[in-house]
Amino acid sequence: MSNFTEAVARRAGVDVAEAAAVLEHHRVRESGVLPRPHRLALTSIEFSGTKAGKFTDDFRFSWRLSDGLWCLAGDNLKGKSTVLEVIWWCLRGKNKRLQDTARRWISHVRLEGHIDGEPFSVGFQHKDGVPTGRLETGKTTSGIDFAGEAEFASVMSQFMMNRLNLEILRGWHSDVKGEEDGKATVTDWALFSHALICRNRNAEVLLGETSENGSVVSLLQMFIGLPWTSTRRDAETALKTVRQQQRGEKRRATEDTQARASSLRQLKDEITAAEAALANIGVAPALEDQALAIEQAAAHVASCAERHAAAVQVHLTVQQNYTELHQTLVEDRKRLRDMKENTAAKRYFGALAPTCCPRCTTPVADLAQARGDQAADHCSVCGSAPPEDAPEDTTAIDQMSENIASLAAADDQARTALRRAEKERKEAEAQLDAARRAMAAAQAALPDASVLRRQLDLERLRGALKEREATHARAGGTTAPAPEEKILEAAYKEADVRAGKESKPIMDRVSSEIFDLAVRLGYDNLQGVKLQANGPMKLQLDDGPSSFQKVTEGEQLRLRMATLLALLRVGQQHGGRHPGLFLIDSAGAQEMIPTDLAETLQQLRAICEETDGLQIITATANRELARTVIPDDRAKIAEAGAFMW
Repeated sequence: MSNFTEAVARRAGVDVAEAAAVLEHHRVRESGVLPRPHRLALTSIEFSGTKAGKFTDDFRFSWRLSDGLWCLAGDNLKGKSTVLEVIWWCLRGKNKRLQDTARRWISHVRLEGHIDGEPFSVGFQHKDGVPTGRLETGKTTSGIDFAGEAEFASVMSQFMMNRLNLEILRGWHSDVKGEEDGKATVTDWALFSHALICRNRNAEVLLGETSENGSVVSLLQMFIGLPWTSTRRDAETALKTVRQQQRGEKRRATEDTQARASSLRQLKDEITAAEAALANIGVAPALEDQALAIEQAAAHVASCAERHAAAVQVHLTVQQNYTELHQTLVEDRKRLRDMKENTAAKRYFGALAPTCCPRCTTPVADLAQARGDQAADHCSVCGSAPPEDAPEDTTAIDQMSENIASLAAADDQARTALRRAEKERKEAEAQLDAARRAMAAAQAALPDASVLRRQLDLERLRGALKEREATHARAGGTTAPAPEEKILEAAYKEADVRAGKESKPIMDRVSSEIFDLAVRLGYDNLQGVKLQANGPMKLQLDDGPSSFQKVTEGEQLRLRMATLLALLRVGQQHGGRHPGLFLIDSAGAQEMIPTDLAETLQQLRAICEETDGLQIITATANRELARTVIPDDRAKIAEAGAFMW
């Protein structure tokens, strides 16, 4: 077991194995060695379509890119921000910040780039508000098709989360601000991608679109690499989920108790009345004894029924054997009689000397004369030759007689067996009848139906009262935390202690880096920065303390840029996973004088040169400064009044 699990078990006062099982069940991950960051860089962006309305015309924008600082320069409202938003659209699969007009105009988009040198591209057609296209992820892997914004966003989220090796972070979203109830949430690429873009229209939010649901904390945690914070989030989310389940059970119990509270007194009154009614009837036979007697009688009936069934089966078998044997004896006796009658008939008719035909009374002499040459010794009636004189054979008759004698003896034995089986069947029937009568007597010995009904009603009332009183106790009383809750609470506290201890020096380093970068980006009256791990940023200015929300929009923009760059630079040393791509919209839009803007662009260029693998794409309305600071091959500049695309 890890020392974290052992520490949790000690805090919760449970066995280490039990603590480990609960942590595993709720997927509370321990802080481990974070992988190195993966570098994302763009190599080209291209989109085309047809404008409608006042500026009806076909358009096509194409730009080749590499590492370092790149700049879009042109008049306001001429498409600079659209280029950045289209890039972000491709990287995320959805972008609600892209203007509806530009979205309707665009019909084809293609973005190419690489992650750690392995190329990828995403291209799609956009028609009737539906993007349909394909993500290509290299020569050795097949592409992934998508149709519709939901599929597009899902494909890009899975790709970026896997290739940038980002882990899903769990959190909790309250249904109502300030209330405990809510639901578990997950933070994925939809939020992490906000660390790639810095807009000048984010109101008072330091990072991301909103400060709710811990989004700033999630971005800090992922891209700085704060130890134990993911463990703390896992434990906190699981703990809140368990406690919400417990609150739900308690609320249901309370509602149930309130619904039944008025009937508790009525139940008690009914129990009192039922007890009095039974007392007036007198002492009733013990139900336990009567039930035992019925059970024994029922067992005896079952045993007798089994014996009776066996006796009936034996009787049927013996009866069938006797019937078959007796039938054979009767048939053999008939055949013996026929054999004897045939022998006697031959003997009798052979001795006769008829004088006429037995059918037509023709004289025998006339019959002989009619046959002509018939021999004198032939039969004068039928004309057949007389049989040879032979001794009479009685072997068959003797053998049949012997068989009949054997069958007669077997028949007697079968008849005797049949009588015995019939006697046993009748005895089994008598025993079964007696057992059934005993069963009926045992049942008749039960208390009177009205008495039994009163007893059952009384027990039912007592059970209902016990259940409602228990429900009332659960709803109204305080219960000790379950072992599961204790373990999760201990895990949260242990992870919180470790996160606070190990995160402080990292956050101090981040705050120092933000301060240095903000000053380099033109925040001259800034004296100190303190970014806390839970999101708030405190500032020290020349004229006293302040916070991110209280400074001007231009100062907020500088702090956002400095924070995003600090995430990358410090995160490289502590397991942060920022991919190294920044989209900065209108770095000079907020009350920057040309000198400040020039310094900002120069510092961004210097920061790119200092930071390995960093790519920054920014936009400005000051074309002349862009030409002065940014090399021509790294700038897209639209002349006065012209569109960027």
